Amino acid sequence: MSAALRSGPRYLRTVWPWRSLACLATAGVLSVVTVIGILPVLLLGMTRRLRTALWEPMLRAHSARLRLVDRSIADRADVQVTASANEERLPTMRHVAYVLCAAISGGAATLLAIFGVTIVGMLLAAPVVIRDDHFDLGAWTVETSSGAWGLALAGAVGTVLLLVAVGAWAAFEAAMARRLLGSDADPWRLEAARLETTRSALLDAEGSERTLLESELHDRVQHRLVALSMNLGLAEAADSDGPTGRLAADAHRQVDETLAELRAVLRGYSPRALIERGLAPALTDLVADVPLDVTIALDGVTGAGERLSPPVEHMSYVLVSEALTNAVRHAQTRHVTVQGDRVGDMWLLTVTDDGAGGAHITAGGGLDRLRGRLGALDGNLSVTSPVGGPTTIRMECPV
Repeated sequence: MSAALRSGPRYLRTVWPWRSLACLATAGVLSVVTVIGILPVLLLGMTRRLRTALWEPMLRAHSARLRLVDRSIADRADVQVTASANEERLPTMRHVAYVLCAAISGGAATLLAIFGVTIVGMLLAAPVVIRDDHFDLGAWTVETSSGAWGLALAGAVGTVLLLVAVGAWAAFEAAMARRLLGSDADPWRLEAARLETTRSALLDAEGSERTLLESELHDRVQHRLVALSMNLGLAEAADSDGPTGRLAADAHRQVDETLAELRAVLRGYSPRALIERGLAPALTDLVADVPLDVTIALDGVTGAGERLSPPVEHMSYVLVSEALTNAVRHAQTRHVTVQGDRVGDMWLLTVTDDGAGGAHITAGGGLDRLRGRLGALDGNLSVTSPVGGPTTIRMECPV
């Protein structure tokens, strides 16, 4: 639009003057609708019903009007209105400001255009009026044919100026819309989207590094320790009664203890069953070595295509592992129930034991660290543990 205006006289040979006139006529109608629509907002406030009934159709109408003069900004506006409707959000202040500014600008421009069109029409009609009567233009009276054609020439010039003025107004409208509805219209929302993308990338990178480290520990370090344990066993058998055999037996015992600790670390860190088969099989393997009666009930994640995202699966596994460890060490627990349920877009996991209770989240403790890591997933961790029990650890996390 702006480029067409800068083209000079060629602007009048394009479709932009007429598209600008159509945009102006639509703006005048929408200005009246906006003024009428403001009344229920002032009386009743901005409710979601009013948003649906008033603001969305109005924004879409303005978007359709903008399409006459700037298709790109109209497409952006359509995307924003659709996103707002899908997320059931109220319009932003920039959307409200645009509608109000467009109503004021369109109403004022329409009134001026009507006045201009009236004057130009009278000037162009002067030669016809003079044939039957004289022409009064304020204090100036025209009665001759030459004077009438002079007025008609002034009317033609006025028509050109009016078309240029309407085009300039349309360019101003497009610039205002680009400022308020363009890609940089909501910097806070864009920054939030950028941070969300960055956080997702960090979580994916952390998961990849965790998997790589687990693979290295399992496939290389553990195998080397197993080989060393076998060699020490052979040395112990070769000299079972001598000092060398006794040293080999002691080293053999230490290596076996190290292997047991390494397997415990791997089991609580990122087990193969969790990566390859999912949360339910991994928890089944986990509780097999726990000296407690554990019941596991997971809903919504048992099918092949129903697995949770890797970060949520890992956090769920670590939470159950931490809760079972605490129950064994501190709570005099006999029975533990692990209940998981996928409700809409939320994953709810609770671990309940019948121990002595009195548990709480301590700063720097395992549950405190888990709560911080869950925060990175927009999740929440809570502990309910009255004295005498039971203790319930609850995890809520979007999937």
